Amino acid sequence: MKVYILTLFPDFFHGPLQSSLLGKTIKNKIIDVELINIRDFSKDKHQGVDDTPYGGGAGMVMQVEPISLALQKLKSRSGKLHSILLSARGHLLNQERVVDFSTKLKNDTDLAIVCGHYEGVDERVAEFVVNDSIRIGNFILSGGEPAALLLLDSISRLLPGFMGNAESIQYESFSSSMTIEHAHYTRPATYNGWNVPKVLLLGNHKDIEVWRKASSVEATKNFTDTHENQA
Repeated sequence: MKVYILTLFPDFFHGPLQSSLLGKTIKNKIIDVELINIRDFSKDKHQGVDDTPYGGGAGMVMQVEPISLALQKLKSRSGKLHSILLSARGHLLNQERVVDFSTKLKNDTDLAIVCGHYEGVDERVAEFVVNDSIRIGNFILSGGEPAALLLLDSISRLLPGFMGNAESIQYESFSSSMTIEHAHYTRPATYNGWNVPKVLLLGNHKDIEVWRKASSVEATKNFTDTHENQA
C-alpha cells in the first residue's frame, strides 16, 4: 500500500513519519510512504515552482506544470493512482471520505497527496490534474504539510495491522455516521474532588453498556447542536 506526498518541504515529514503508531506502521511495511519534491519537476533553472497571480494580488501561486509532471511520472509507476490536492477550496474532510481513501489503498490503488503552499495553487490543478480536492477544516494553514500528516494518519489507522486491537476503531467517534464516542475514564477514581461515574466502578457490564450508549447520545446531541448553531 503506497502513499506519495508531493511537497516543497520534504524535511517537514522526517520526524513525524518515524514516530508513534504511524512510524511503526511504516517500519513494519504495512504502508509505504514516499516523499516527492515538487521542485524536482520544475523546468526553471532555479527550480522555481511559483509565480505572480494573473490579475494581480498579494502572494505567489504554485504553478500547474511541476505538479502535473510529478503526477504523470507517478501514474506511469503505479498501476492505479488516486491524487488528492490539499486546498482551502476543497471538500471538507470527514470520516466517510477517510474510509473511501483507505479502501482505495486496500484495493491496490496508490494515493498521491499534493501539499499546496504560498497564496494557493493554480486552479487548473484542482480542475484537470487531481482526482480530489480536500480541506481539513474551515481555517488556513501556512502550507499543506500539516494537513497531509493529518490525512495520512486518519487513513492509515484504518488499515489492517495499524491498531494493536482492531476493535479500537469500531466504536470510536464518527465510526458510524456522525455518532460521537462515549466518555472514557481511568484511575484514579477520584481526583481533586472529581469523581468517575459510579456505574463504571461496579462491574455490571449491562449497566455500563447502557451508560455508554447514553453518554454517546448526549455527546452526539451536543456536537450536532453546536454545529447547527454555527451553520
